[in-house]
Amino acid sequence: MIRLSQERTKTLLAIHGWSAVFLGLLLYAVILTGVASVFATEIGDWSSPLSGKVEDPFPAGTDRMIRGLAATVDPEFHEELFFFPRAGGRLWAFFHKHETDEDGKPRERGVAAEFDPRTGAIIQRVEGTDEAIEARDEANALAHFMVDLHVRLHLPNPWGLLLTGILGLAMLVAAVTGFVVHRHLIRELFTLRRRGDRLLSARDTHVIAGTWNLPFAFILAFTGSYFSFGSAFAIPAMAMVAFGGDQEKMIETVVGHPPAVDETAAPMADLDAMIADARARSGAELSFVQVQHWGRADALVTVFPRYRDGELSTLSYVYGGADGMFRYAKPALGLTPSTGGALFDLMAPLHFGHFAGVWSKAVWFALGFASAYVTITGLLLWTTRRQAQRGWRHLAAATHATGYGLPLGLVLAGWAYFPARAAGADVHGAMMTVFLLTLALACVLAWRVTEFATARRALLGASGIALIGLPVVRMLCGGPTWPGAFDAGLHTIIAFDIGLVIGGACCLGTLRRAPHSAMQKTADSDALEEAAGV
Repeated sequence: MIRLSQERTKTLLAIHGWSAVFLGLLLYAVILTGVASVFATEIGDWSSPLSGKVEDPFPAGTDRMIRGLAATVDPEFHEELFFFPRAGGRLWAFFHKHETDEDGKPRERGVAAEFDPRTGAIIQRVEGTDEAIEARDEANALAHFMVDLHVRLHLPNPWGLLLTGILGLAMLVAAVTGFVVHRHLIRELFTLRRRGDRLLSARDTHVIAGTWNLPFAFILAFTGSYFSFGSAFAIPAMAMVAFGGDQEKMIETVVGHPPAVDETAAPMADLDAMIADARARSGAELSFVQVQHWGRADALVTVFPRYRDGELSTLSYVYGGADGMFRYAKPALGLTPSTGGALFDLMAPLHFGHFAGVWSKAVWFALGFASAYVTITGLLLWTTRRQAQRGWRHLAAATHATGYGLPLGLVLAGWAYFPARAAGADVHGAMMTVFLLTLALACVLAWRVTEFATARRALLGASGIALIGLPVVRMLCGGPTWPGAFDAGLHTIIAFDIGLVIGGACCLGTLRRAPHSAMQKTADSDALEEAAGV
Protein backbone atom coordinates (compact mmCIF):
# COMPACT_ATOMS: atom_id res chain seq x y z
CA MET A 1 0.00 0.00 0.00
CA ILE A 2 1.50 3.34 -1.07
CA ARG A 3 1.06 6.04 1.57
CA LEU A 4 0.10 9.40 0.11
CA SER A 5 -0.66 12.73 1.65
CA GLN A 6 -4.23 13.98 1.52
CA GLU A 7 -3.28 16.68 -0.96
CA ARG A 8 -1.53 14.23 -3.30
CA THR A 9 -4.43 11.81 -3.05
CA LYS A 10 -6.80 14.56 -4.15
CA THR A 11 -4.49 15.42 -7.04
CA LEU A 12 -4.31 11.82 -8.24
CA LEU A 13 -8.06 11.42 -7.94
CA ALA A 14 -8.52 14.60 -9.98
CA ILE A 15 -6.16 13.32 -12.66
CA HIS A 16 -8.04 10.03 -12.68
CA GLY A 17 -11.36 11.84 -13.10
CA TRP A 18 -10.05 14.24 -15.74
CA SER A 19 -8.64 11.41 -17.86
CA ALA A 20 -11.95 9.52 -17.59
CA VAL A 21 -13.86 12.58 -18.80
CA PHE A 22 -11.42 13.07 -21.68
CA LEU A 23 -11.84 9.47 -22.85
CA GLY A 24 -15.59 9.76 -22.34
CA LEU A 25 -15.78 12.78 -24.62
CA LEU A 26 -13.80 10.97 -27.31
CA LEU A 27 -16.12 7.98 -26.95
CA TYR A 28 -19.12 10.27 -27.30
CA ALA A 29 -17.63 11.67 -30.53
CA VAL A 30 -17.15 8.16 -31.93
CA ILE A 31 -20.67 7.06 -30.99
CA LEU A 32 -22.36 10.21 -32.30
CA THR A 33 -20.56 10.08 -35.64
CA GLY A 34 -21.38 6.38 -35.79
CA VAL A 35 -25.06 7.30 -35.48
CA ALA A 36 -24.70 9.52 -38.56
CA SER A 37 -22.63 6.88 -40.38
CA VAL A 38 -25.46 4.35 -40.15
CA PHE A 39 -27.05 6.26 -43.02
CA ALA A 40 -23.78 6.93 -44.89
CA THR A 41 -25.20 5.49 -48.11
CA GLU A 42 -28.31 7.63 -47.83
CA ILE A 43 -26.19 10.71 -47.03
CA GLY A 44 -24.28 10.16 -50.26
CA ASP A 45 -27.47 9.68 -52.26
CA TRP A 46 -29.02 12.79 -50.68
CA SER A 47 -26.02 15.09 -50.98
CA SER A 48 -24.94 14.12 -54.50
CA PRO A 49 -27.75 12.62 -56.58
CA LEU A 50 -27.69 12.08 -60.31
CA SER A 51 -30.39 13.75 -62.38
CA GLY A 52 -32.63 10.69 -62.10
CA LYS A 53 -33.05 7.53 -60.07
CA VAL A 54 -30.66 4.67 -60.81
CA GLU A 55 -32.83 1.58 -60.98
CA ASP A 56 -29.90 -0.83 -61.23
CA PRO A 57 -26.30 0.09 -60.33
CA PHE A 58 -25.10 -3.03 -62.22
CA PRO A 59 -27.22 -2.76 -65.38
CA ALA A 60 -26.88 -4.67 -68.61
CA GLY A 61 -23.96 -2.91 -70.24
CA THR A 62 -21.73 -2.97 -67.17
CA ASP A 63 -19.34 -5.20 -69.13
CA ARG A 64 -19.12 -2.58 -71.89
CA MET A 65 -18.41 0.23 -69.41
CA ILE A 66 -15.67 -1.67 -67.57
CA ARG A 67 -14.14 -3.08 -70.74
CA GLY A 68 -14.01 0.38 -72.30
CA LEU A 69 -12.22 1.77 -69.24
CA ALA A 70 -9.77 -1.15 -69.19
CA ALA A 71 -8.73 -0.35 -72.76
CA THR A 72 -7.57 3.12 -71.65
CA VAL A 73 -5.72 1.97 -68.51
CA ASP A 74 -2.02 1.06 -68.46
CA PRO A 75 -1.76 -2.76 -68.19
CA GLU A 76 0.39 -2.41 -65.07
CA PHE A 77 -2.80 -1.41 -63.24
CA HIS A 78 -4.68 -4.53 -64.38
CA GLU A 79 -3.44 -6.38 -61.31
CA GLU A 80 -6.76 -5.83 -59.56
CA LEU A 81 -10.08 -4.14 -60.20
CA PHE A 82 -13.12 -3.56 -58.05
CA PHE A 83 -16.32 -1.75 -58.86
CA PHE A 84 -19.39 -0.97 -56.80
CA PRO A 85 -22.18 1.64 -56.46
CA ARG A 86 -21.48 4.87 -54.62
CA ALA A 87 -23.21 8.21 -53.96
CA GLY A 88 -26.33 8.74 -56.04
CA GLY A 89 -26.05 5.29 -57.63
CA ARG A 90 -22.82 6.07 -59.52
CA LEU A 91 -20.80 3.01 -60.48
CA TRP A 92 -17.24 3.49 -59.24
CA ALA A 93 -14.42 1.39 -60.73
CA PHE A 94 -10.75 1.31 -59.70
CA PHE A 95 -8.02 -0.47 -61.71
CA HIS A 96 -4.90 -0.59 -59.55
CA LYS A 97 -1.73 -2.29 -58.47
CA HIS A 98 -0.39 -2.83 -54.96
CA GLU A 99 2.78 -1.07 -53.85
CA THR A 100 4.43 0.37 -50.76
CA ASP A 101 5.07 4.01 -49.96
CA GLU A 102 8.29 5.62 -48.75
CA ASP A 103 7.62 4.39 -45.20
CA GLY A 104 6.99 0.82 -46.29
CA LYS A 105 3.22 1.00 -45.81
CA PRO A 106 1.01 -0.76 -48.37
CA ARG A 107 -1.04 1.41 -50.73
CA GLU A 108 -2.80 1.17 -54.09
CA ARG A 109 -2.06 3.14 -57.25
CA GLY A 110 -4.13 3.20 -60.40
CA VAL A 111 -6.99 4.72 -62.37
CA ALA A 112 -10.50 5.29 -61.02
CA ALA A 113 -13.64 6.31 -62.88
CA GLU A 114 -17.24 7.10 -62.00
CA PHE A 115 -19.96 6.02 -64.43
CA ASP A 116 -23.56 7.01 -64.82
CA PRO A 117 -25.16 3.53 -64.97
CA ARG A 118 -28.16 4.91 -66.87
CA THR A 119 -26.09 6.01 -69.88
CA GLY A 120 -22.72 4.32 -69.40
CA ALA A 121 -20.97 7.70 -69.64
CA ILE A 122 -17.88 8.44 -67.55
CA ILE A 123 -18.60 11.26 -65.09
CA GLN A 124 -15.06 11.59 -63.74
CA ARG A 125 -11.71 9.87 -64.34
CA VAL A 126 -8.74 10.30 -61.99
CA GLU A 127 -5.30 8.73 -61.53
CA GLY A 128 -2.96 8.37 -58.57
CA THR A 129 -2.75 6.64 -55.21
CA ASP A 130 -5.87 5.59 -53.35
CA GLU A 131 -5.47 8.49 -50.90
CA ALA A 132 -5.03 11.05 -53.68
CA ILE A 133 -8.06 9.70 -55.53
CA GLU A 134 -10.16 9.79 -52.35
CA ALA A 135 -9.14 13.41 -51.78
CA ARG A 136 -10.59 14.33 -55.19
CA ASP A 137 -13.87 12.52 -54.60
CA GLU A 138 -16.57 15.16 -54.21
CA ALA A 139 -19.70 13.07 -54.70
CA ASN A 140 -19.09 10.93 -51.63
CA ALA A 141 -17.20 13.56 -49.60
CA LEU A 142 -19.90 14.42 -47.04
CA ALA A 143 -20.60 10.78 -46.18
CA HIS A 144 -16.88 10.03 -46.10
CA PHE A 145 -16.31 12.93 -43.69
CA MET A 146 -18.79 11.39 -41.21
CA VAL A 147 -17.46 7.85 -41.62
CA ASP A 148 -13.80 8.82 -41.31
CA LEU A 149 -14.52 10.82 -38.16
CA HIS A 150 -16.25 7.77 -36.71
CA VAL A 151 -13.66 5.21 -37.78
CA ARG A 152 -10.43 7.04 -36.93
CA LEU A 153 -11.31 10.58 -35.78
CA HIS A 154 -9.54 11.91 -38.89
CA LEU A 155 -6.21 10.81 -37.42
CA PRO A 156 -3.52 9.11 -39.56
CA ASN A 157 -3.37 5.33 -39.67
CA PRO A 158 -2.88 3.29 -37.60
CA TRP A 159 -3.21 5.71 -34.69
CA GLY A 160 -6.81 6.64 -35.37
CA LEU A 161 -7.89 3.02 -35.54
CA LEU A 162 -5.96 2.16 -32.39
CA LEU A 163 -7.60 5.04 -30.52
CA THR A 164 -11.14 4.11 -31.60
CA GLY A 165 -10.36 0.50 -30.74
CA ILE A 166 -9.35 1.53 -27.23
CA LEU A 167 -12.51 3.60 -26.92
CA GLY A 168 -14.53 0.59 -28.05
CA LEU A 169 -12.94 -1.50 -25.31
CA ALA A 170 -13.75 1.25 -22.81
CA MET A 171 -17.37 1.13 -23.94
CA LEU A 172 -17.32 -2.67 -23.63
CA VAL A 173 -16.08 -2.39 -20.05
CA ALA A 174 -18.73 0.25 -19.30
CA ALA A 175 -21.48 -2.03 -20.67
CA VAL A 176 -20.35 -5.01 -18.60
CA THR A 177 -19.79 -3.05 -15.41
CA GLY A 178 -23.06 -1.18 -15.94
CA PHE A 179 -24.89 -4.49 -15.98
CA VAL A 180 -23.15 -5.55 -12.76
CA VAL A 181 -23.62 -2.34 -10.77
CA HIS A 182 -27.32 -1.92 -11.56
CA ARG A 183 -28.51 -4.01 -8.65
CA HIS A 184 -32.15 -3.12 -9.31
CA LEU A 185 -32.00 -3.67 -13.04
CA ILE A 186 -35.67 -4.48 -13.63
CA ARG A 187 -36.91 -1.62 -11.47
CA GLU A 188 -34.57 0.87 -13.15
CA LEU A 189 -35.99 -0.03 -16.55
CA PHE A 190 -39.18 1.84 -15.62
CA THR A 191 -38.22 4.35 -12.90
CA LEU A 192 -38.68 8.00 -13.86
CA ARG A 193 -39.44 10.57 -11.16
CA ARG A 194 -41.07 13.31 -13.21
CA ARG A 195 -42.26 15.34 -10.22
CA GLY A 196 -39.02 15.27 -8.29
CA ASP A 197 -35.91 17.37 -8.50
CA ARG A 198 -34.95 18.06 -12.12
CA LEU A 199 -31.49 16.66 -11.49
CA LEU A 200 -33.02 13.45 -10.18
CA SER A 201 -35.19 13.27 -13.30
CA ALA A 202 -32.09 13.74 -15.45
CA ARG A 203 -30.38 10.95 -13.55
CA ASP A 204 -33.40 8.65 -13.98
CA THR A 205 -33.54 9.34 -17.73
CA HIS A 206 -29.83 8.58 -17.99
CA VAL A 207 -30.25 5.28 -16.11
CA ILE A 208 -33.32 4.20 -18.10
CA ALA A 209 -31.63 4.87 -21.45
CA GLY A 210 -28.44 3.15 -20.31
CA THR A 211 -30.23 0.10 -18.90
CA TRP A 212 -32.36 -0.51 -21.98
CA ASN A 213 -29.31 0.07 -24.18
CA LEU A 214 -26.88 -2.29 -22.41
CA PRO A 215 -27.16 -5.24 -24.87
CA PHE A 216 -26.76 -2.97 -27.89
CA ALA A 217 -23.82 -1.13 -26.28
CA PHE A 218 -22.07 -4.47 -25.74
CA ILE A 219 -22.61 -5.54 -29.36
CA LEU A 220 -21.54 -2.17 -30.73
CA ALA A 221 -18.43 -1.99 -28.56
CA PHE A 222 -17.33 -5.55 -29.28
CA THR A 223 -17.75 -5.35 -33.05
CA GLY A 224 -16.27 -1.83 -33.20
CA SER A 225 -13.17 -2.91 -31.30
CA TYR A 226 -12.86 -5.89 -33.61
CA PHE A 227 -12.87 -3.73 -36.74
CA SER A 228 -10.43 -1.18 -35.29
CA PHE A 229 -7.90 -3.63 -33.88
CA GLY A 230 -8.35 -6.12 -36.71
CA SER A 231 -7.10 -3.81 -39.46
CA ALA A 232 -4.73 -1.70 -37.35
CA PHE A 233 -3.02 -4.44 -35.33
CA ALA A 234 -4.26 -8.01 -35.76
CA ILE A 235 -3.75 -8.34 -39.52
CA PRO A 236 -0.23 -6.81 -39.56
CA ALA A 237 0.75 -8.85 -36.48
CA MET A 238 -0.55 -12.10 -37.98
CA ALA A 239 1.18 -11.33 -41.27
CA MET A 240 4.46 -10.64 -39.47
CA VAL A 241 4.36 -13.80 -37.35
CA ALA A 242 2.96 -16.36 -39.78
CA PHE A 243 3.72 -14.93 -43.22
CA GLY A 244 6.99 -13.06 -42.80
CA GLY A 245 5.29 -9.67 -43.08
CA ASP A 246 3.48 -10.45 -46.36
CA GLN A 247 -0.07 -9.19 -45.66
CA GLU A 248 -1.31 -9.97 -49.17
CA LYS A 249 -0.18 -13.59 -48.86
CA MET A 250 -1.90 -13.86 -45.48
CA ILE A 251 -5.13 -12.42 -46.86
CA GLU A 252 -5.04 -14.81 -49.82
CA THR A 253 -4.59 -17.75 -47.46
CA VAL A 254 -7.21 -16.74 -44.91
CA VAL A 255 -9.80 -15.30 -47.26
CA GLY A 256 -9.31 -18.04 -49.80
CA HIS A 257 -8.01 -16.68 -53.09
CA PRO A 258 -5.09 -18.96 -53.98
CA PRO A 259 -5.33 -19.19 -57.81
CA ALA A 260 -2.62 -20.92 -59.81
CA VAL A 261 -0.46 -18.33 -61.56
CA ASP A 262 -0.88 -18.21 -65.35
CA GLU A 263 0.20 -14.91 -66.90
CA THR A 264 -0.91 -15.90 -70.40
CA ALA A 265 -2.93 -13.13 -72.02
CA ALA A 266 -6.61 -14.03 -72.39
CA PRO A 267 -9.69 -11.90 -73.12
CA MET A 268 -12.14 -11.41 -70.27
CA ALA A 269 -15.47 -13.21 -70.37
CA ASP A 270 -18.78 -11.33 -70.23
CA LEU A 271 -19.15 -9.60 -66.85
CA ASP A 272 -22.88 -9.09 -67.44
CA ALA A 273 -23.41 -12.85 -67.60
CA MET A 274 -21.48 -13.43 -64.36
CA ILE A 275 -23.42 -10.68 -62.58
CA ALA A 276 -26.74 -12.16 -63.75
CA ASP A 277 -25.71 -15.64 -62.61
CA ALA A 278 -24.66 -14.36 -59.15
CA ARG A 279 -28.01 -12.60 -58.78
CA ALA A 280 -29.86 -15.78 -59.62
CA ARG A 281 -27.80 -17.86 -57.19
CA SER A 282 -28.00 -15.42 -54.27
CA GLY A 283 -31.53 -14.10 -54.73
CA ALA A 284 -30.25 -10.70 -53.61
CA GLU A 285 -28.90 -7.45 -55.02
CA LEU A 286 -25.16 -7.08 -55.43
CA SER A 287 -22.81 -4.82 -53.49
CA PHE A 288 -19.30 -5.33 -54.85
CA VAL A 289 -17.36 -7.00 -57.67
CA GLN A 290 -13.64 -7.79 -57.56
CA VAL A 291 -11.51 -8.86 -60.52
CA GLN A 292 -7.99 -10.23 -60.07
CA HIS A 293 -5.53 -10.19 -62.98
CA TRP A 294 -7.68 -8.58 -65.66
CA GLY A 295 -6.88 -9.93 -69.14
CA ARG A 296 -4.96 -13.00 -67.95
CA ALA A 297 -5.75 -16.70 -68.09
CA ASP A 298 -5.74 -16.91 -64.28
CA ALA A 299 -8.22 -14.05 -63.82
CA LEU A 300 -10.83 -14.52 -61.12
CA VAL A 301 -14.06 -12.57 -60.68
CA THR A 302 -15.67 -12.53 -57.22
CA VAL A 303 -19.19 -11.17 -56.85
CA PHE A 304 -20.38 -10.11 -53.38
CA PRO A 305 -24.19 -10.01 -52.89
CA ARG A 306 -25.93 -7.92 -50.27
CA TYR A 307 -27.63 -9.52 -47.28
CA ARG A 308 -31.09 -10.77 -48.03
CA ASP A 309 -33.60 -9.10 -45.74
CA GLY A 310 -33.54 -10.67 -42.31
CA GLU A 311 -30.31 -12.65 -42.87
CA LEU A 312 -26.99 -12.02 -41.14
CA SER A 313 -24.71 -13.92 -43.51
CA THR A 314 -24.16 -14.32 -47.20
CA LEU A 315 -21.93 -16.11 -49.69
CA SER A 316 -19.73 -14.69 -52.42
CA TYR A 317 -19.50 -16.29 -55.87
CA VAL A 318 -16.25 -16.88 -57.73
CA TYR A 319 -15.99 -17.16 -61.53
CA GLY A 320 -13.18 -17.79 -63.97
CA GLY A 321 -12.37 -14.49 -65.59
CA ALA A 322 -11.30 -15.98 -68.91
CA ASP A 323 -14.14 -18.46 -69.41
CA GLY A 324 -16.87 -16.91 -67.22
CA MET A 325 -17.63 -20.29 -65.65
CA PHE A 326 -18.85 -20.53 -62.07
CA ARG A 327 -16.13 -21.99 -59.84
CA TYR A 328 -17.45 -22.06 -56.28
CA ALA A 329 -19.37 -20.21 -53.59
CA LYS A 330 -17.50 -19.25 -50.46
CA PRO A 331 -18.19 -17.68 -47.06
CA ALA A 332 -16.55 -14.43 -46.03
CA LEU A 333 -13.67 -16.29 -44.34
CA GLY A 334 -11.97 -19.29 -45.88
CA LEU A 335 -13.29 -21.61 -48.56
CA THR A 336 -15.67 -23.74 -46.50
CA PRO A 337 -18.25 -22.91 -43.81
CA SER A 338 -16.88 -22.90 -40.26
CA THR A 339 -17.77 -21.59 -36.81
CA GLY A 340 -15.07 -18.95 -37.05
CA GLY A 341 -16.29 -17.94 -40.49
CA ALA A 342 -19.88 -17.65 -39.23
CA LEU A 343 -18.79 -15.42 -36.35
CA PHE A 344 -16.69 -13.33 -38.71
CA ASP A 345 -19.68 -12.96 -41.02
CA LEU A 346 -21.81 -11.62 -38.16
CA MET A 347 -19.50 -8.72 -37.34
CA ALA A 348 -20.47 -6.36 -40.17
CA PRO A 349 -24.28 -6.63 -39.99
CA LEU A 350 -24.27 -6.41 -36.20
CA HIS A 351 -22.09 -3.29 -36.24
CA PHE A 352 -23.55 -1.44 -39.23
CA GLY A 353 -27.15 -2.62 -38.88
CA HIS A 354 -27.72 -2.97 -42.62
CA PHE A 355 -28.99 -6.55 -42.64
CA ALA A 356 -32.66 -5.58 -43.17
CA GLY A 357 -32.32 -2.43 -45.24
CA VAL A 358 -33.57 0.92 -44.02
CA TRP A 359 -35.66 -0.57 -41.20
CA SER A 360 -32.75 -2.19 -39.39
CA LYS A 361 -30.73 0.98 -39.99
CA ALA A 362 -33.48 3.01 -38.33
CA VAL A 363 -33.36 0.74 -35.27
CA TRP A 364 -29.56 0.97 -35.11
CA PHE A 365 -29.80 4.76 -35.46
CA ALA A 366 -32.19 4.96 -32.50
CA LEU A 367 -30.11 2.64 -30.34
CA GLY A 368 -26.92 4.48 -31.28
CA PHE A 369 -28.53 7.80 -30.39
CA ALA A 370 -29.47 6.33 -27.01
CA SER A 371 -25.83 5.30 -26.48
CA ALA A 372 -24.66 8.83 -27.28
CA TYR A 373 -27.29 10.24 -24.92
CA VAL A 374 -26.21 7.94 -22.09
CA THR A 375 -22.56 8.86 -22.59
CA ILE A 376 -23.01 12.63 -22.64
CA THR A 377 -25.60 12.80 -19.85
CA GLY A 378 -23.37 10.69 -17.64
CA LEU A 379 -20.48 13.07 -18.27
CA LEU A 380 -22.70 16.10 -17.66
CA LEU A 381 -23.93 14.73 -14.33
CA TRP A 382 -20.40 13.77 -13.30
CA THR A 383 -18.73 17.08 -14.17
CA THR A 384 -21.55 19.36 -13.03
CA ARG A 385 -21.61 17.76 -9.59
CA ARG A 386 -17.93 18.64 -9.18
CA GLN A 387 -17.78 22.00 -10.93
CA ALA A 388 -17.18 23.88 -7.67
CA GLN A 389 -13.89 22.00 -7.23
CA ARG A 390 -10.65 23.30 -8.70
CA GLY A 391 -10.32 22.48 -12.39
CA TRP A 392 -13.66 20.73 -12.72
CA ARG A 393 -15.50 23.77 -14.05
CA HIS A 394 -13.19 23.64 -17.07
CA LEU A 395 -14.10 19.98 -17.63
CA ALA A 396 -17.78 20.81 -17.25
CA ALA A 397 -17.36 23.53 -19.88
CA ALA A 398 -15.54 21.12 -22.20
CA THR A 399 -18.33 18.57 -21.74
CA HIS A 400 -21.04 21.09 -22.63
CA ALA A 401 -19.01 22.38 -25.61
CA THR A 402 -18.45 18.87 -26.96
CA GLY A 403 -21.87 17.50 -26.11
CA TYR A 404 -23.77 20.26 -27.89
CA GLY A 405 -21.08 21.69 -30.17
CA LEU A 406 -20.17 18.43 -31.92
CA PRO A 407 -23.67 17.85 -33.40
CA LEU A 408 -23.72 21.47 -34.55
CA GLY A 409 -20.31 21.04 -36.17
CA LEU A 410 -21.47 17.97 -38.08
CA VAL A 411 -24.50 19.83 -39.42
CA LEU A 412 -22.49 22.91 -40.38
CA ALA A 413 -20.03 20.66 -42.23
CA GLY A 414 -22.97 20.03 -44.56
CA TRP A 415 -23.50 23.78 -44.84
CA ALA A 416 -19.86 24.06 -45.96
CA TYR A 417 -20.04 21.13 -48.38
CA PHE A 418 -22.75 22.38 -50.72
CA PRO A 419 -21.45 25.96 -51.34
CA ALA A 420 -17.86 24.71 -51.68
CA ARG A 421 -18.85 22.12 -54.25
CA ALA A 422 -20.98 24.59 -56.17
CA ALA A 423 -18.04 27.02 -56.26
CA GLY A 424 -15.56 24.35 -57.34
CA ALA A 425 -13.56 24.73 -54.09
CA ASP A 426 -11.92 22.05 -51.96
CA VAL A 427 -14.91 20.46 -50.21
CA HIS A 428 -12.77 18.40 -47.82
CA GLY A 429 -10.88 21.44 -46.57
CA ALA A 430 -14.06 23.52 -46.32
CA MET A 431 -15.87 20.91 -44.22
CA MET A 432 -12.94 20.39 -41.86
CA THR A 433 -12.39 24.14 -41.42
CA VAL A 434 -16.04 24.84 -40.58
CA PHE A 435 -16.23 21.81 -38.30
CA LEU A 436 -13.17 22.85 -36.27
CA LEU A 437 -14.25 26.49 -36.11
CA THR A 438 -17.65 25.43 -34.78
CA LEU A 439 -16.05 23.36 -32.04
CA ALA A 440 -13.74 26.26 -31.17
CA LEU A 441 -16.66 28.72 -30.94
CA ALA A 442 -18.62 26.24 -28.81
CA CYS A 443 -15.66 26.02 -26.43
CA VAL A 444 -15.40 29.84 -26.22
CA LEU A 445 -19.13 30.07 -25.48
CA ALA A 446 -19.05 27.36 -22.80
CA TRP A 447 -16.06 28.95 -21.07
CA ARG A 448 -17.41 32.50 -21.14
CA VAL A 449 -20.98 31.99 -19.91
CA THR A 450 -21.94 32.26 -16.25
CA GLU A 451 -24.36 29.32 -16.38
CA PHE A 452 -23.92 26.35 -18.69
CA ALA A 453 -27.66 26.32 -19.41
CA THR A 454 -27.06 29.42 -21.52
CA ALA A 455 -24.49 27.64 -23.68
CA ARG A 456 -26.71 24.58 -23.93
CA ARG A 457 -29.68 26.60 -25.15
CA ALA A 458 -27.58 28.61 -27.61
CA LEU A 459 -25.96 25.54 -29.15
CA LEU A 460 -29.21 23.55 -29.27
CA GLY A 461 -30.98 26.49 -30.88
CA ALA A 462 -28.22 26.90 -33.45
CA SER A 463 -28.37 23.15 -34.20
CA GLY A 464 -32.13 23.34 -34.71
CA ILE A 465 -31.85 26.27 -37.10
CA ALA A 466 -28.93 24.63 -38.94
CA LEU A 467 -30.84 21.36 -39.40
CA ILE A 468 -33.95 23.09 -40.72
CA GLY A 469 -31.88 25.32 -43.01
CA LEU A 470 -29.68 22.55 -44.47
CA PRO A 471 -32.25 21.40 -47.09
CA VAL A 472 -32.59 25.03 -48.17
CA VAL A 473 -28.81 25.34 -48.57
CA ARG A 474 -28.78 22.13 -50.61
CA MET A 475 -31.45 23.47 -52.99
CA LEU A 476 -29.86 26.93 -53.30
CA CYS A 477 -26.56 25.31 -54.30
CA GLY A 478 -28.06 23.45 -57.24
CA GLY A 479 -29.70 20.46 -55.60
CA PRO A 480 -33.12 19.28 -56.76
CA THR A 481 -36.25 20.80 -55.25
CA TRP A 482 -38.92 18.55 -53.78
CA PRO A 483 -41.13 18.63 -56.89
CA GLY A 484 -38.09 17.94 -59.07
CA ALA A 485 -36.89 15.14 -56.81
CA PHE A 486 -40.37 13.58 -56.75
CA ASP A 487 -40.66 13.69 -60.55
CA ALA A 488 -37.19 12.12 -60.92
CA GLY A 489 -37.97 9.34 -58.44
CA LEU A 490 -35.38 10.62 -55.93
CA HIS A 491 -37.52 9.94 -52.89
CA THR A 492 -34.51 9.54 -50.58
CA ILE A 493 -33.85 13.27 -50.91
CA ILE A 494 -37.35 14.22 -49.78
CA ALA A 495 -37.31 11.74 -46.90
CA PHE A 496 -33.90 12.92 -45.72
CA ASP A 497 -34.92 16.58 -45.89
CA ILE A 498 -38.03 15.84 -43.83
CA GLY A 499 -35.91 13.98 -41.28
CA LEU A 500 -33.58 16.97 -40.96
CA VAL A 501 -36.51 19.35 -40.45
CA ILE A 502 -38.01 17.08 -37.78
CA GLY A 503 -34.64 16.86 -36.03
CA GLY A 504 -34.32 20.63 -36.10
CA ALA A 505 -37.82 21.07 -34.72
CA CYS A 506 -36.99 18.68 -31.85
CA CYS A 507 -33.91 20.74 -30.98
CA LEU A 508 -35.91 23.95 -30.96
CA GLY A 509 -38.70 22.27 -28.99
CA THR A 510 -36.31 21.52 -26.12
CA LEU A 511 -35.72 25.26 -25.71
CA ARG A 512 -39.30 25.66 -24.49
CA ARG A 513 -38.47 23.58 -21.44
CA ALA A 514 -37.12 25.34 -18.38
CA PRO A 515 -33.34 25.14 -18.16
CA HIS A 516 -31.91 22.66 -15.71
CA SER A 517 -30.86 25.29 -13.23
CA ALA A 518 -30.41 22.59 -10.64
CA MET A 519 -27.60 21.19 -12.74
CA GLN A 520 -25.77 24.49 -12.41
CA LYS A 521 -25.72 24.64 -8.61
CA THR A 522 -24.13 22.57 -5.93
CA ALA A 523 -25.87 23.98 -2.86
CA ASP A 524 -27.98 20.90 -2.27
CA SER A 525 -25.19 18.38 -1.95
CA ASP A 526 -27.48 15.53 -0.92
CA ALA A 527 -29.56 15.83 -4.08
CA LEU A 528 -26.43 16.06 -6.18
CA GLU A 529 -24.95 12.95 -4.62
CA GLU A 530 -28.17 11.00 -5.19
CA ALA A 531 -28.48 12.26 -8.78
CA ALA A 532 -24.97 11.14 -9.58
CA GLY A 533 -25.73 7.74 -8.15
CA VAL A 534 -23.03 8.01 -5.49
